[in-house]
Amino acid sequence: MPIFRYEAINSAGRIVSGTHAAEIMPEVEAWLQKGGLSPVNIQVLSEQQSAGLKNTSQATTSPTLSERLFGVTLEDKILFCRQLATLLAAGVSIIESFGILALQVSNPILRDIIHSMTAEVESGASLSDAVSRQPRTFNVLFYNIVKVGEETGSLDKAFAYLASLYENEKAIKERIKSATRYPKIVIFAITGAVFFLMSFVVPKFAKLFAAAKVELPLATRILMGVSTFFADNTLGIVGAALALFIAYRLALGSRDFVLFRDGLLLRVPIFGPLATKIYMARFCRVFAVLTQSGINIIKTLQLSANALENLVLFQMVEEITGEVEEGVNLHEAMARHHAIPPMVPQMIAIGEQSGKLDEMMEKVADYYDLESDYTIRNLSTLIEPILLLVLGVMVGLIALAIFTPMWDMLKVVRGGG
Repeated sequence: MPIFRYEAINSAGRIVSGTHAAEIMPEVEAWLQKGGLSPVNIQVLSEQQSAGLKNTSQATTSPTLSERLFGVTLEDKILFCRQLATLLAAGVSIIESFGILALQVSNPILRDIIHSMTAEVESGASLSDAVSRQPRTFNVLFYNIVKVGEETGSLDKAFAYLASLYENEKAIKERIKSATRYPKIVIFAITGAVFFLMSFVVPKFAKLFAAAKVELPLATRILMGVSTFFADNTLGIVGAALALFIAYRLALGSRDFVLFRDGLLLRVPIFGPLATKIYMARFCRVFAVLTQSGINIIKTLQLSANALENLVLFQMVEEITGEVEEGVNLHEAMARHHAIPPMVPQMIAIGEQSGKLDEMMEKVADYYDLESDYTIRNLSTLIEPILLLVLGVMVGLIALAIFTPMWDMLKVVRGGG
C-alpha cells in the first residue's frame, strides 16, 4: 500500500506533518478531515522513501521546554481519556481512535506515547499491555482500570471513568491552590519580614549596643547570636538545605522512610484529616466502579488499593484484603483499623446486608467528596489565624529583644543627666 506524506493545519492553527498509508490520495484527505485537520500538502512517497515507515502520523513538532520538564500534564490526560472514551463509544476501533487522537493532541510527548501504543497494539499486544509500558505517564491504577475495561468489554466506560477521576483530581488541586493562596502570601511575608529584620535591622542595633557597652538581656543575646550565625554561614546553610533535599529524594527509595513520611502526613492537624477524606473518597469510588463491573471483592480490594497514594493506607488495605481472604466480613475487617473513619465500615455493613455494596460505596465516596470540599473551602479560614499569630509572636519577640536594651540605655542616659 502506498505511503503518503502530508502537511495539515490542526485546530490550534499549527502545521503538523506525518505519514499515512492509503490506496489513493482522497483517502488521506478524508482521514485528515475526520481527525479535524485541514490538508495543505499531500505527496506520495517513493518505494525507497517508504521503506521502514509504518502507518503512523508522527508529527514533527518538537516538545517545548515546559513539556520536556513536566511531561504529560493532568489536563493532557483528561483530554486524552475523554476523547478516547467518546471515540470508542461511537464504535471507532482502538487503532483508528489512536490515529485520530495523534492528530489532535498538542503535546508532542503524549503524541509519541500514542504512536508507541499504536505500534504495540498493531503488533498484537493488548491495550493494557501497551499502557503498562508507559509507567511514567500511566500509573498502576490507570493500567488496572483499562485491563478491567478490556476484560468486561467496556473500554469506553473505563476511559470515561478515568477522565472523571482525573477531572476530580484536578478540581481538588485547583481548590487547594485557591484556598492556600492567601496563607502562602502570609508565609512569604513572615519569611521576608524575618529575613529583613535579621539581615539589616538587628546588625545595626548590635553595633549600637556594642558601642554603648550595655549589658544585654538573654533574649537580645540569643537574637544577636542567631543573626551573626546566619550572616557568617549563609553558604553553609544553603548547602545544608540542598543536602537535606538530596537526602530526602534518596530516602524516597526506602519503603520504611515512605511509611514514616505518609504516617506523619496523616497525623498533621487539618491536613491529615483532609488527606484521609480525599483518599477514602477515591478508594470508595474505584471500589464501587470495580464492583459494578462484576470483579470479585478480593480483586476489587487489590485494585482499589492502588487509588491510595499513601503507603500507610495502602498497606492497611493489603492487611484488610488478607483478613477478607481468611473469611472475615469486609466491614469487620475495616472496623479493626483506626485509620479508617467509623462511617465507612458502618455503610459497608449496610451494603453487604442489602446486597447493594456498590451503591453504598458510591454514597460514601460522595460524602467524603463533600466533606473534603467543605474542608478545602474553609482551609484559608483555619490557617490564617495561626499564621497571623505566628507572625505577630515572631515580630513581637524580635522587637522586644531589640527595644528592651534600648529602654535600659534611655534610663541610664536620663539617670546620668
